[in-house]
Amino acid sequence: MKERLIALWESGKIQDYIKDNREILLKVAAAALLVAAAFFVFVFTGDEEESLAKETNVVSESEPKTTMIMVDIGGAVNDPMVAELEEGSRVEDAINAAGGVTEDADLTEINRAAFLEDGDKILIPEKQDVALNDISNATDGSAKGSYTPYSDGKININTAGSEELQMLDGVGPVTAEKIIDYRESNGRFKDIEDIKNVSGIGEKTFEKLKDDIRT
Repeated sequence: MKERLIALWESGKIQDYIKDNREILLKVAAAALLVAAAFFVFVFTGDEEESLAKETNVVSESEPKTTMIMVDIGGAVNDPMVAELEEGSRVEDAINAAGGVTEDADLTEINRAAFLEDGDKILIPEKQDVALNDISNATDGSAKGSYTPYSDGKININTAGSEELQMLDGVGPVTAEKIIDYRESNGRFKDIEDIKNVSGIGEKTFEKLKDDIRT
């Protein structure tokens, strides 16, 4: 084809050839344009998809993975439940997940700012339960007439309020506030022995406390 066009050009008959074969030449040119257009569309679309894939990977890698915990919230709340919360949540978050407290709830000894751990159980007492517990303690001669929500009788040093902490042997108002300040600044006590990190609580005091506390 190339040689024929050159021969026609040299003989001066190229114009006659174009006139006679105009339709064919137009179809060939149109086909060439379609091929070129398809090539560019393929190249640019491929680049865009690759760029989008890279951006998606960057976003997914930058998003932090959220760790969830399960806690049991019951007692004087509107919707007692096993709640799924984000790690680092506090007692107040569990109460909110359970629809808030009822009118009869007594939050006096509940530290709503305490951090939660997976598997924790939070029991919000009712005012009537607290009153009955105080009467019972007074009747049996106990000097510690305060409510503790745990069936084993131990006090959770991660959730107890000041008054409940003062039920412990050797813990007064000042030490109780130090315990609360420490856990709010440093997070939950991982083990009961961590309470020795609180200023004023040494080995002797810990020996008095260890059988009456839990985390």
